[in-house]
Amino acid sequence: MSEDIQPDPDPQEAPPADGTDREERARAYEAMHNRLFVGRVLITVAALVLYLFSGASADLAEGLSARFGDQWWWTNAVYILVTLFAFSALMFPLTLFSDHYLEHRYGLSRQSLNSWFSDYAKELALELLLTTAFLSAVYALLHASPEWWWLWTTLVYIALSVVLSALWPVLIMPLFHKFEPLEESELTDAVRRFAEESGLDVLGVYRWGLEEKTETANAALTGLGKTRRIILGDTMLDKYSKEEIISVLAHEVGHFKHHDMWRLIAVGTGLAALGFYVAHRVLLALAGYFGFEQIGDIGAFPIFIFALFVFSLISMPLSNAYSRRREYAADAYAVRASGSAEPLVSALEKLADQNLADKEPSPWVEFLLHSHPSISLRVAHARRTGN
Repeated sequence: MSEDIQPDPDPQEAPPADGTDREERARAYEAMHNRLFVGRVLITVAALVLYLFSGASADLAEGLSARFGDQWWWTNAVYILVTLFAFSALMFPLTLFSDHYLEHRYGLSRQSLNSWFSDYAKELALELLLTTAFLSAVYALLHASPEWWWLWTTLVYIALSVVLSALWPVLIMPLFHKFEPLEESELTDAVRRFAEESGLDVLGVYRWGLEEKTETANAALTGLGKTRRIILGDTMLDKYSKEEIISVLAHEVGHFKHHDMWRLIAVGTGLAALGFYVAHRVLLALAGYFGFEQIGDIGAFPIFIFALFVFSLISMPLSNAYSRRREYAADAYAVRASGSAEPLVSALEKLADQNLADKEPSPWVEFLLHSHPSISLRVAHARRTGN
């Protein structure tokens, strides 16, 4: 609505029409996000080290244990909730700068500060609820099975991944955006026809209300089974041709046809199992050194999180490399389904411009941080596939 839309804080920062300036802005935008990523890493490591070495973690655990006595599950849950909230508060200035002010500076956001705060509060509440529940379950398994908790935790991770994939489009996404069935039109008929011809059973085609908050465009195939649906951002419906939108949809169908969601869950599960096992070994090695009697002592939580965090940083390039490979495969499917590379190439170029993506990031940045190939590489790959 109109009260949620505000002008760019600096009109001079509005995206210029000149392509060269656009590329310079995209590189600056990318570089800023990369610096923010490094900042978050450094703050996270510093916070965990300080939390552990200062004794604050042990003191909080002991205080809660004295309060709840034998009800160790309450001690664990409250400890986790307090710790997560404190960390979110520590990161809040970076989050505000990254997700609100930076987006406005580069002309990508239409969202008012009040609206952004509302979304942030909802997102934080969900994060606190889900993460506290998951980590409480992890520590219950640590308590019940100190030797094999990492294996049982992996099974919980699989179940949670599948449940969230199914429920995300019907319970979570509507909290942040409006969704309504796409009005009957030539495009709607074409989308339905393409889905049916591809053997894709979907609940429907939905208009994804992005334009009241952002200038960026997106489309997706979300959900599992009876919750599966096609969602098309309203920021692209009037700016993209029918052929371009179908090519974007074909890319998403390519992921479905290649079972990429299950592939990525399988890869994620393998990495999660390895990560939990690494955390297990680190806890065995360090918990006693810091004065904790058991590896399931909630006061040793910073050790547990530090081990998982470092493992995630090390493994991220590997998971990103696999993700980029699946993106190339989905692009190839879209080209073959369209009979030509041009609709997909045109759509990718428009998406890059609209979302201010750096079309040619540094190779090492792409290798380390990007789950999708750069636009220039995707365009080249699509054209090779189409020849």
